[in-house]
Amino acid sequence: MFIIPRFRVFFGFSSFLLFFCLAAAICADVPVFVPEKIPMEGVFPEGQNDDFQFVILGDKSSGGEDLWPLFDQAVDSINLLSPDFVITTGDHIPGHMEERRQWDLEWAEYREHARRLQCPLIMTPGNHDISNTQCHQFWMDDFGATYFQFTYKKCLFLVLNTEEERFDGRGPRWEAMMQFAEKALEDAKDCQHTFLFFHKPMWDDPRFLRDWGQLLQWLGERPFTAVAGHEHYLSVSRQGSNLLIVMNATAAGVHESEVLPFGGFHAFAPVTVRSGKVHVSVMEPNGIIHPVDIAPSSFRKKINREVVLPDADFPDCSDPEFVETKPFALVKNPFEKPIAVRLNVTSLQACRWELKDPSALDINVKSGDAQTEVSLLPGEEKRISLACRVPAERIGTPPLLEWEVQYEGQWLKKEIMYMEEEAALPLYPAHCWKMAPAWQQTDPFIIGDINTAALPRDPEKANLWFVNELGPEKGYEKGVRYDGGQQWHPAESCARGLVNLNGLLGTLDLAATFSSCRVFSPEAQNTHGFMYADNYAQLYLNGSLVEEGQALRGPSPFVYVPLHLNAGWNVLSIKTVNNRGDWFLRFLVADAQNNLCFDSWQESERSS
Repeated sequence: MFIIPRFRVFFGFSSFLLFFCLAAAICADVPVFVPEKIPMEGVFPEGQNDDFQFVILGDKSSGGEDLWPLFDQAVDSINLLSPDFVITTGDHIPGHMEERRQWDLEWAEYREHARRLQCPLIMTPGNHDISNTQCHQFWMDDFGATYFQFTYKKCLFLVLNTEEERFDGRGPRWEAMMQFAEKALEDAKDCQHTFLFFHKPMWDDPRFLRDWGQLLQWLGERPFTAVAGHEHYLSVSRQGSNLLIVMNATAAGVHESEVLPFGGFHAFAPVTVRSGKVHVSVMEPNGIIHPVDIAPSSFRKKINREVVLPDADFPDCSDPEFVETKPFALVKNPFEKPIAVRLNVTSLQACRWELKDPSALDINVKSGDAQTEVSLLPGEEKRISLACRVPAERIGTPPLLEWEVQYEGQWLKKEIMYMEEEAALPLYPAHCWKMAPAWQQTDPFIIGDINTAALPRDPEKANLWFVNELGPEKGYEKGVRYDGGQQWHPAESCARGLVNLNGLLGTLDLAATFSSCRVFSPEAQNTHGFMYADNYAQLYLNGSLVEEGQALRGPSPFVYVPLHLNAGWNVLSIKTVNNRGDWFLRFLVADAQNNLCFDSWQESERSS
């Protein structure tokens, strides 16, 4: 294992220490994309023993643009600790630019404040830093490696880049990084402790769970600490005896709360390694210190997933003009203290959903939102009806269901987890929703600029490719090659109907792709699909566009797509359009009669 040399370099982000050739860590038959320097400023101090201290600095970007005084206060507090070095969790700048000038301006601002640190600074790339392929190249030009490793006083530090998928998904670049990680862990198996750093928490993000499983296999029984950022709220759990830390923000956007278990406060994390033992705490910029497990992940999960359980009885679709929906919320108190829960149904008027019993909730006439508040003792639960009467042509655009929990006098807002949940008024019982486990996926089509102001009303004006056919609308065809050379490839769903297009294709701005599968119904029947896309999606059923269920960012980001299934096999083809940045699709089908099954042609082709 390479030990970082100790010699002095020029103080500045544009000049970095030339460390070592990381290419040797990659197997010869896999392309190597890693530069020969790591994103570090400064040099490590001399030391006579193996004890040391370093500091984890949280995200600075994505909100908090005016919080530089708080960041400076954190830096001053870090300097008083005299750590050996500081390592970040990513998102240093707002990012998302394509021009070099804006990149330089934003980094100059970060540099102005970060240079106050009186110790070396090591940077983990975040999704704002590397939001597209241009920013990925800027990072490598200026800072060097997007993933790297080093040893310091018998500890391994392995920093991986969760944005590496932006080039070719889980292709050669991602594989090179994972092989690099395997080699680094193999070479350092005698280290006393391993520190893993990534921007997004691989252990709790459905896009990376398979990769996390590989890392755990390579780690074996050795002790480790895993650290991520991205979410801005402190959230701590354990894998056996090993700490998993989602670091809170250091002057980035966060809904601050005095309820410390919620993790909604700014902090950094001093880490002490003494005699091979690791101790982590969290410190607010003003110097107040808390134990790292002050914010257990179990607390946030209760707020997000256990206090309110949305569900529904089957809708009444007997009237051709109106649908009677029957959603409800089962509200529970899983805590040992009394709580209050405030349910919010947003955009009712814009979505043209009407509550059947308006007196049950308070209606905000100006916004069209509905709200109700209930108090619960420990262990108590209540059922709140949210039944609606909806014009049949508007069933596809459901209002959102959100909530806040009052705990110890503070209101804590629930996060919306778009990749994992249906945060809309439910249309069917939760147990009815099924996902296609596998798809056929096309290579991307380049479609050019999108006039987003024209959506959702005028897709043709937004971009002609919303109305022009590209070829795959009728679904998968074995061996076919389209005009741009695009072909079909097998793909899998992850999480709850998530098709991670970043992980399949990489990040490609102003592009479209198609996901296709088949649904077998033993009889003709009507049901609905649930669809969410980043950024837009259109569903074709048996070759025809379902006009009522396009995800074009209307009043609701979620769409219930009417599906008129024929007896036998039905072909689904979903076109997902990416404007810029992240790219993914979520799709589920309501199997109300429990008689539907999916096929992506993979099984049928193997049998033939």
